[in-house]
Amino acid sequence: MEGIFKDEAIVLRRSPAGEYDLSVTVYFRKRGKENIYIPKGQLLKSPYITSTEQFNWFKGVFLYRRENVFVREIDTFKNLSLYISSDLKRFDTAFLYAGLFNRYVIFPDEKLFIFLKKSFYYLTKAKKIENHRINFIAKLIYLSGIFPQLKYCTVCGETISKNNFKGVSVQNGGSVCRSCDDRTLNPFIKYEDIKIMDILSRVSFNKVDSITVRNPEKIEIFLQDYLKEKV
Repeated sequence: MEGIFKDEAIVLRRSPAGEYDLSVTVYFRKRGKENIYIPKGQLLKSPYITSTEQFNWFKGVFLYRRENVFVREIDTFKNLSLYISSDLKRFDTAFLYAGLFNRYVIFPDEKLFIFLKKSFYYLTKAKKIENHRINFIAKLIYLSGIFPQLKYCTVCGETISKNNFKGVSVQNGGSVCRSCDDRTLNPFIKYEDIKIMDILSRVSFNKVDSITVRNPEKIEIFLQDYLKEKV
């Protein structure tokens, strides 16, 4: 089956294919995740060497042939890789984005494409990078339809408040109240932290830097553990 199609792609990963060629894992707006094969893509004279750098996005015309995708033409591209790679914290965070997205997102979903595109774009402007890290994971979980139940106890269904909050459990999928027994609680997540997770799952990207997060490292660990357990 062969065909030509137009689409927009975000580069998740790229790796050498043999001595001269290149394999690029992208997430298309319409088609979802695919590997693009670029003959002689490692050579400096390749017309695609810059546009297909990791974290960039580009629009173009593509050829699908024999279960492989090839680039026919790139119309426009946004070079975020150059800016992101110039700062170690931004690069590490972008690498986290790409790795988690590549690992856990399987099917085509335009909402997830837009989410990933915004995540990379706002990372280039981020003032509180630790906020953007947990914002990415919280939104990825939310958009995947598996966000933890934080407003009610996952054991008895009681409404969670600051006074009755006992903790959160990855295994039980959310908050647990003081009246219930659960030996799988995360000892580091406080009531203020679950409020932050809930806010970040819904807040717009341009407001992420304005949020005060007092426990970003522990929140990130919890969210990554939750994502790993539930997907």
